[in-house]
Amino acid sequence: MKGYNIKYGNDNEQTQTVPKWDFGGDKPWTNSIWNKIIKSLEELDHSNYPLIISDLDNVNEKELILENKNELEEWMKNAFK
Repeated sequence: MKGYNIKYGNDNEQTQTVPKWDFGGDKPWTNSIWNKIIKSLEELDHSNYPLIISDLDNVNEKELILENKNELEEWMKNAFK
């Protein structure tokens, strides 16, 4: 699994790749890295929206556009079950 590519910021010039898993509980430093990635997304200012999300494992899938933090939180609930 590759994960998701998330574009954000003015003209979507910034990107973040997010794995689809939390790396497993046996390596605390990798969980820490994953949690920092998620926290950085949750802390994005409203000026960074919309977020454009691409599924790197399903390149034929349409990009998802999230307009606000509520949509991001809802997407994360479903994407990281």
